[in-house]
Amino acid sequence: MKFFRIKTMKIKDKKVLVTGAAGFVGSNLTNKLLELGAEVTGIDNFFNGKLENLEESLENKNFHFKKGDIRDLNFLIDILKDIEIVYHEAAFTSVPQSILMPDSCNDVNVNGTLNVLNASRQRDIEKIIFASSSSVYGDLPALPKKEDMKRLPISPYGVAKLACEAYMQSYYEVYGLNTVSLRYFNVYGPRQKDSPYSGVIAIWLGRLIKNKDLIIFGDGEQSRDFTYINDVVQANLLAMENNASGEIINIGAGSPIKLTDLAKLALKITNKKELKIIYADPRPGDILHSFADISKAKKLIKFQPKFTQEKGLRDYFTWFSEKYEVDLNLN
Repeated sequence: MKFFRIKTMKIKDKKVLVTGAAGFVGSNLTNKLLELGAEVTGIDNFFNGKLENLEESLENKNFHFKKGDIRDLNFLIDILKDIEIVYHEAAFTSVPQSILMPDSCNDVNVNGTLNVLNASRQRDIEKIIFASSSSVYGDLPALPKKEDMKRLPISPYGVAKLACEAYMQSYYEVYGLNTVSLRYFNVYGPRQKDSPYSGVIAIWLGRLIKNKDLIIFGDGEQSRDFTYINDVVQANLLAMENNASGEIINIGAGSPIKLTDLAKLALKITNKKELKIIYADPRPGDILHSFADISKAKKLIKFQPKFTQEKGLRDYFTWFSEKYEVDLNLN
């Protein structure tokens, strides 16, 4: 049975929980929610997240932080008291790591998400916006990726995210819990950590700072629909404000780019034309092409990406240069 309890909402004065609040997407989203007048509670276990990402939020009197784990159901039930909206961003986020640690990936992403859903049921939460991933599509050749097309994830991470989407829809259909799943496509931007398991742009930025050549796993012809963090944050806000109950929605730039072309663009922006692009063996679990059909997002939640690939790279590199006082020689 479906229950259409809410059609539209406004952010100001809403009591919001952000799981994974110290992470890449979670911290950027938290900042924007506070800026718009929401009262935000953030939780994180700091497996991926960093306290540094919360520095700005912790200065805001409307932000409350609790260290905790989404695998702890009692913790979630307690923290959700008086909460109205849940943004579920916490996750085991790395595709390569999920291949090395599939059990941990499943435990955090699937079992943790079930806890979020069950705790939200007990607390009668108004809406849950869930961070899913384009990894659910796998490496099927059809492009662009549409929400209703076949999904065949190849990594444990993609499998777990697909299972979470199914649970979100199940809890909407069976229990009337107002859920929305957003399928993020290759998000990048400020606060994305530079590690071997990070997104390629963050890894490249770390190498550019050290004047090291850029590495591409594969022949560079593979393409990605890189989506700037500001656009992802905007999509989350729109998903709360507009009625998309029980839906799954692609969130991307809608403009794929080959990795070789992206690497050339990064070298051009940073005036590091002396550096080379090195091609290495493909990694297991990586897909060849990713390209979002965002027509559903435009229709249901009025989403319109604002950042081109070049504009996003420039904004990201500028932020990093100013934040860490690093001269990236931007042109």
